Amino acid sequence: MEGKVLNWPLMNNSQMPIILKDFSEVGSIDTSKDGILALTDGWRQGAAAAILRGGINAQTALEVMAQSGIRDLKIFHIEEKIPHLEDVFISTVVNPAHTMFENVNIVWRRESSVFELIRQIGEEYSMLYVGAPLAHSEIMPFYDRIKEVYGGSITMVRGPMQDVEFDEGDEIFRWVRERTYEANDFALSAALRNYKKKLGLKIAVVLPSLNEARTVGTVIETALEVKDAGVIDEVLLIDSESVDNTCEIARSYGIPVFSHPEVASKLGTYRGKGEAMFKSAFITDADILAWVDTDIESIKPRFFYGLLGPMLAYPQIKFSKGYFSRPVRVEASGLELGGGRVTEILARPWINTYRPELSGYIQPLAGTVAIHKDLFRQMRIPVNYGVEIAMLIQAVQLGGLWSTCQVNLGEVIHKSKDVIGLSEMAFQILQVLAQMENGGERGQSNDVLRRVFSAHGNFEIGLKRFHTQWRSFLEQQEG
Repeated sequence: MEGKVLNWPLMNNSQMPIILKDFSEVGSIDTSKDGILALTDGWRQGAAAAILRGGINAQTALEVMAQSGIRDLKIFHIEEKIPHLEDVFISTVVNPAHTMFENVNIVWRRESSVFELIRQIGEEYSMLYVGAPLAHSEIMPFYDRIKEVYGGSITMVRGPMQDVEFDEGDEIFRWVRERTYEANDFALSAALRNYKKKLGLKIAVVLPSLNEARTVGTVIETALEVKDAGVIDEVLLIDSESVDNTCEIARSYGIPVFSHPEVASKLGTYRGKGEAMFKSAFITDADILAWVDTDIESIKPRFFYGLLGPMLAYPQIKFSKGYFSRPVRVEASGLELGGGRVTEILARPWINTYRPELSGYIQPLAGTVAIHKDLFRQMRIPVNYGVEIAMLIQAVQLGGLWSTCQVNLGEVIHKSKDVIGLSEMAFQILQVLAQMENGGERGQSNDVLRRVFSAHGNFEIGLKRFHTQWRSFLEQQEG
């Protein structure tokens, strides 16, 4: 180590020498030397983050942070307008970061400049690491502009002059970047009508309901507004034997109302959302089916055109899943998550363990989905809460990851379950996942959920049975 930076906790096991210098020494630097040069205001205790674009300077900034004992890394990245530069970022920053640090959080941002980004986040961090500009003469002007908006310590890193090999990077990161959309990307009704006309497709929106009298009217009104704009051909309600006036309200809007036990009655009937979705295929001849829940209090037109837009604009997409912002949310990778408690505690860990190809999905259990009916009819459908994850897994199996997408539909407010209800939901989802992994729906899994409670020395045992039944269009055709 050359130069003197007080109290810098630098380890000495890097493959390339790390040279630490104060910015005041920039005029004496020999730029022809090999190794890593870190120009810095000095080490400060507190939170640190990196703002990186990609390339050798960004990659060596990671090395400096790792050699300084940082284990939990926050990286900010301003989204590139040129696609191949995102590949450079993934190859030189994202991939190595996950091998160098124990915990990595990467946030894609859309600020107009790095200075505006620093203005937004600077107060949260004592130290910021950035890659050095291309030319030596640009270093101090870049530093001075940062200091205009940031009072903490800056460390600017320059790596040795060498070529860096990069490729298209991790497929999941590429898929997230290229197959994640905003609903407002598809808000131009004239364009959607044009796409739909050229493709010759008929679209039906199916609204599953069970005692949703309080909200169903607003959902129907919103769907009909999008229908009037020419994006939707049919709005249908499929009810699971509501005991309130949900169906009467729906009929007052003049839309067809079906009770799912009465649809294709020769096939019998089961209780559950998956059963209602399965029966939806029998009530319309539409080419695309879209399901939107009827308990959403904050429904907007974008729920419908956002969900359908990618399938019209990009015909290779056959399956579209909505995701939502929620009043309680978590942010990562530049995207709003808030995937729900069952998603974060059960589904996401399971997916990353057994189905990592699905790990780019923000809300894999979200029930607002659209699918080409010919693809849907190739699937086996569980009648319970596992229907969403089962459809997602099969959509990727049948058409490949790139035939699927996800769309941010905005903020949603709807009924949430208590912890007992969430436990029962998670159990049903886990049953479906276990059966899919163990030979399809014919695989065996325990169907009894036991709960043991204790209070004041007394014990109570509760048992509830959840039998997972599967529906198949293929077996119907074979019969």
